[in-house]
Amino acid sequence: MTATAPVLPTRKPGLPVKQWADLVFRAVCAAAGMTVIGMAFGMVIILLIQAWPVVSHLWSYAVLTSAEWKPEANPPVFGALAFVYGTIMTSAIAMIIAVPLGIGAAAFLAEIASGSVRRIGAFLIELLAAVPSVVYGFWGIIFLRPIMDRFFHAVGQPNTASGGGILTAGILLAIMIVPYITAIAFDACRSVPRSQREAALALGATRWQMIWTAVLPYARPAIIAACLLALGRALGETMAVTMVIGNRTAIEWSISAVGDSMASVIANRLNEADSPLVRSALVTLGLLLLAITATLNILGRLLIRRMTRTASPTRIPIEEVATAPTATPELPIKADDYRLPRSRWSPIIDRIMSGLLAACLLIALVPLFLILFHVVRLGASSISWEFFTEIPKPLSTGSPGGLKHAIVGSLMIVGMTLVLAVPLGLLTAIFLAESQAYRLTAFIRFVTEVLGGVPSIVLGIFAYAVFVVPPFIKVDRPSFSAWAGAFALSVMMIPVVVRAAEEALRMVPSTLRQASFALGANYWQTVVRVLLPAAAPAILTGIILAASRIAGETAPLMLTAGGSNFMPRGPSSPTPFLPWYIFKYSTSAEPEYQRLAWSAALVLLVTVMVLNILTRLVSGKRVIAASRGD
Repeated sequence: MTATAPVLPTRKPGLPVKQWADLVFRAVCAAAGMTVIGMAFGMVIILLIQAWPVVSHLWSYAVLTSAEWKPEANPPVFGALAFVYGTIMTSAIAMIIAVPLGIGAAAFLAEIASGSVRRIGAFLIELLAAVPSVVYGFWGIIFLRPIMDRFFHAVGQPNTASGGGILTAGILLAIMIVPYITAIAFDACRSVPRSQREAALALGATRWQMIWTAVLPYARPAIIAACLLALGRALGETMAVTMVIGNRTAIEWSISAVGDSMASVIANRLNEADSPLVRSALVTLGLLLLAITATLNILGRLLIRRMTRTASPTRIPIEEVATAPTATPELPIKADDYRLPRSRWSPIIDRIMSGLLAACLLIALVPLFLILFHVVRLGASSISWEFFTEIPKPLSTGSPGGLKHAIVGSLMIVGMTLVLAVPLGLLTAIFLAESQAYRLTAFIRFVTEVLGGVPSIVLGIFAYAVFVVPPFIKVDRPSFSAWAGAFALSVMMIPVVVRAAEEALRMVPSTLRQASFALGANYWQTVVRVLLPAAAPAILTGIILAASRIAGETAPLMLTAGGSNFMPRGPSSPTPFLPWYIFKYSTSAEPEYQRLAWSAALVLLVTVMVLNILTRLVSGKRVIAASRGD
């Protein structure tokens, strides 16, 4: 009797349903990452297309050789030197003031301050960074410009801008970028190995000598990177500079000089451009600003990465102490050979420098309290029920009305931005966190980081060129809309969401992934049902932080949403927004409109502060709850 072969069950060709679902999910995440790359390169291409009529004839239009801006001349002259000069000078003044203050405040918080002082100081620095630029500008007009006007008269150098000018704009910029330098430098100082500090102190160093010889040299690359990133922020700042610089196309070499910057001239003139050639010249300025800031941001990111990979040498060869040979007659080793020089003045110098570092923190925080004082005092006294229930009215009616329409418009634009940016940012973060083996991952991460440092006015130009005045399409008039504003803000928000979500997903313990796979879950189920819920607190922190940032943006919405004095009719029509009225009414000669501006500043500032406090509360759970099971 012959044995028959067993009949094997037939299997249908193709992949199982679970594997198909995983492939589709991975493809969607990869497509999200590619979309971010497409946004970055699309921005460069669109700006280059819009600027090409002037870029292709740079020397004919004297863009890089003249300080005059004469569109009506024959041939036209679009000299950018005056704007480049204003941008460089204001940024240089800001860096001269902000760098020592920021590094000093960071060193004090990291090395000298007690735990409670460190927490409170870090929180206040974060609040200072969260103040919208248009509120900085409004405060600069009301508080800083009168002080500078008295100073200019005292030194015999009055100007035509009633205290405004390049120096005033530089001081205001310094106040704005100090938090960025402080935050990154603080993290860099805290990342210095504890052995560096202990070795310096063991060699007889005072606390100040330990900071100067061990901590700061080790953290030098990250501190330099912080300065470069802050410089990029200063170069691209728009609203605050626009409100105090004087807005004059000139190069003046005096302490009271007024001028203009690349960002401010774009914000003031792009919507008013009466010809495609003038519009192309302004976009050319945006392209130049993008090139400068992107270069600085790339250098800063590279230095930060270098900081994470290699350690900077310290001034004292501490490593040699541990590896020094034993004493011999030929090579006697003494402890004094490695001891830091110390004199009777060292304790006094230590106390003086500790006091100076504490003063840096106090000086950096003084503007925050001044801004809060002025906004709360003037805004609270001006706010009323009509502010939330009415739209602007002519003063002939007896009341300026309110800004109900602007509040609704801002909420609508921010909501649309969240809908556009959050899903794309989360999918990109999942791809970056869970696909480390792909070479494309590092490139997407790098492009996302650089995109996060692009000035908001450049993002506004990008959305303006895509939606408002699209290339290759003849339009009778600009098509301002909430969609255009939401697109500009979403490009700004996506890098923040990506970075926060990626770091949160990396914090999830690997044991959770392994347990999920062991229970039979496939890849997409593990990500959606295990990893995202575990990382939810940190992801929510990033989303709230990004929302607080875009809530106070003005420059990109000026070029895209357009503004309106009526209730928004829909996302495809011009849409009012709250920061615009702060900018518009801040220079009004009518006290009633100025009171509306203070009320708007108070509402905007309270909203941003509440979002940042909520971020702080949520980020208190940074040690993800799921990690308790590790």
